[in-house]
Amino acid sequence: MYHTLQCWYNSGKYFPFKNFNIFYQQANKAESEAIFLIHGYPTSSFDWSKIWDGLSEKYELIAIDLLGLGFSDKPMPYPYTVEDHANQCIHLIEYLNLKSVHLIGHDLGVGIIQELLDRQLKGSLSFSIQSSIFMNGSLFAEAYRPRLIQKLMASFIGHLIVPLISLPIFSKSMQQMFDPNHQPNAEELKQWYEQLNFNQGKKCMVSLNQSIFDRFKHRDRLVNAMINSTVPMLLINGKNDPNSGQHMAMRYKTLIPNPQVIELEDCGHWTPWEQPNIVQKEIISFLATLDSKASN
Repeated sequence: MYHTLQCWYNSGKYFPFKNFNIFYQQANKAESEAIFLIHGYPTSSFDWSKIWDGLSEKYELIAIDLLGLGFSDKPMPYPYTVEDHANQCIHLIEYLNLKSVHLIGHDLGVGIIQELLDRQLKGSLSFSIQSSIFMNGSLFAEAYRPRLIQKLMASFIGHLIVPLISLPIFSKSMQQMFDPNHQPNAEELKQWYEQLNFNQGKKCMVSLNQSIFDRFKHRDRLVNAMINSTVPMLLINGKNDPNSGQHMAMRYKTLIPNPQVIELEDCGHWTPWEQPNIVQKEIISFLATLDSKASN
């Protein structure tokens, strides 16, 4: 099924976090294992819409719109950090009374999974993480290749750039992150831009960009959480992503013990949007393998 942005919004829900409302999407399947999906910047849970129906046939799905993004509240000023993003995810998981989850993260979401893995190692979670799937994100600061616009947006001149971000400028920036053979169409770009502007979201862009770079201060702690975790992990990586493509997958293979990596040809940064059929297939296959091991 093709989900429009409007139907995605209409079928979603809100939960309270601090004094704010956070949007989430849920496909409730009784007695099924739960998958918790964490999107990237500057988009939302809508990024998962192309694989939503296929995964929901077997799993309960929960996808959050992080504070400052999507259809959630967008407070400013606000201390946007990877720790706070993780707190939002934890709050929703506890709000839904989930005892265990599989985590899937893309872009900004991979750093949040690292934070959650670190907290599980420290025994501070009220639920268990059963597995983690990463997709095209800045897992390792030393391998990340931010574009000039990202550096500028996180700098002292970021607030001067934000008012200039029109639909054409936003569209061009997004298109540069896609594989040439899987470019988004005009309607898709318009929908992402609408989300960006929802609740005056542009005002949060500088702080959110800064939070991505600030996370690198915790690089060793977050990477060690992956290295030392006993949770099964999988990296699904679009090779042609200029930020975190094939070079990030190579670093993952170097650092992570017994790495499981799926590298996608003809795929850029927006993995679940560009190659939804392959991504869905690989997720289901990975989780089925875990189920098989658990039953033996």
